[in-house]
Amino acid sequence: MRAERDPKEPVAEWKKVPGRIQETLHGLNDSDLDLRGGSEGWSIRETVHHVVEANLVASNMIIAALATDAYNFDWTWVNPDKSWMQRAGYDSAKVEPAIEMLHALCRHISGLLGQPEALARSVKLNDSPGSERYVMTVEKILLQEVEHANEHLDDIRNTRKLHSR
Repeated sequence: MRAERDPKEPVAEWKKVPGRIQETLHGLNDSDLDLRGGSEGWSIRETVHHVVEANLVASNMIIAALATDAYNFDWTWVNPDKSWMQRAGYDSAKVEPAIEMLHALCRHISGLLGQPEALARSVKLNDSPGSERYVMTVEKILLQEVEHANEHLDDIRNTRKLHSR
């Protein structure tokens, strides 16, 4: 028999993401943030901005789900590659304001998720041109963002190890 998940767990785990980013960056100076590595070959700085941006996009999905339920959310425009990083300025932008914004965003969105059935609300996503839409609940969005952040924080740790030799 499957144990019931505490409905506050996905929200609590998601709220930890900004602090976990800060912990992963502890001890790095500004020039260290330009070290490259990880699965995408991005700099640590670019990776941090990518994680923050992913959560910003996810928060818009969550707001759409709460406000409408089953809204058709098209995010085909999201394609974070090397040129995206440069056009957005992620290759040189300071990470501190982004992390501060993510802390505030997590507090704000988690406050909205206190209403009954909030985690069960959903959006219909279209993440590539011409693809079939699929349903994703707010709970799944939160869990996916936590997992996504974990993968990229591992990339940062691996980049640090690679350059500490």
